[in-house]
Amino acid sequence: MKLRTILAAPIAIVAAGLLLSACGQGSQIAGTASISAASAVDSTAAKPVASLAENGALGQVLVGANGHTLYGFTDDANGTSTCFDACATAWPAVTVDAGFTAPAGVDPALVTTVDRPDGSKQLKIGKWPLYFYVGDGAPGETNGEGVGTKWFAVGADGKLVKGPATTDAPAPAAAPAPAPAAAAAPAAQGPVVDLAQVGNLGEVMVGANGHTLYAFTDDPEGQTTCFDACAKAWPPLTVPADFTISDELQASGAKTIQRPDGSLQLVMGKWALYYYAGDNAPGDANGQGLNGKWFAIDATCHLVKTAA
Repeated sequence: MKLRTILAAPIAIVAAGLLLSACGQGSQIAGTASISAASAVDSTAAKPVASLAENGALGQVLVGANGHTLYGFTDDANGTSTCFDACATAWPAVTVDAGFTAPAGVDPALVTTVDRPDGSKQLKIGKWPLYFYVGDGAPGETNGEGVGTKWFAVGADGKLVKGPATTDAPAPAAAPAPAPAAAAAPAAQGPVVDLAQVGNLGEVMVGANGHTLYAFTDDPEGQTTCFDACAKAWPPLTVPADFTISDELQASGAKTIQRPDGSLQLVMGKWALYYYAGDNAPGDANGQGLNGKWFAIDATCHLVKTAA
């Protein structure tokens, strides 16, 4: 079906009263969630907090305790971290506790820490504070390599490894960028949004690829506020003009808003919908409750605030 498109530049302003009744502003589902960014990408201290691993064409690079590739950010060239807020959602800092074990194979003289605004200690090798990338779903992946020509893996010598995985994708602080391929909305050959059972969350909205969809509590009704680095970690569910939704959701008040890049983001009830780059397969809900602001959404367009 073709549904009404509401335009906005740069952020859509949606007129009141356009939502269909099934997705009103009723109470949210009760419960609690206390999942942090570390739940999706383990950036907390462990022993060892990092190690060296062979990584294809990049050679030997630093990886975290979970085996995921670690990166340096060229904007941190003065040795301090400049990646916070939305940037840190896409690029979680590798934080350590006092007494952490330095990575084997790395000169201890290169291993230090740098203070972050929240008081945590970020691991630093050479002059580079280290980060994970939420677009890496498994050990050995290097989807962050070369992003924006600012993010690179780090070698044992504390230098950036600028290998062939380098891309010209926009940096987190630049203009809105395409979502990581693993989380991007697929071309719709059926309903772009449907319902599925996802763990303890019950029946929630999922995309055409089966991945869990989320709403962001910072978004005003019918609008989106997630761009730049935020949109890398939380790719919007974009749809064609002639999209369809499942029969079960026909009465749920679907419409679209226009993003600054011209794409159409799906809105169900009052919530703009997003994927999470940290979900790697249908049934994953690693984004549930992150930062107390991201939640799955049920068939009545209410946030599901129970732990995944």
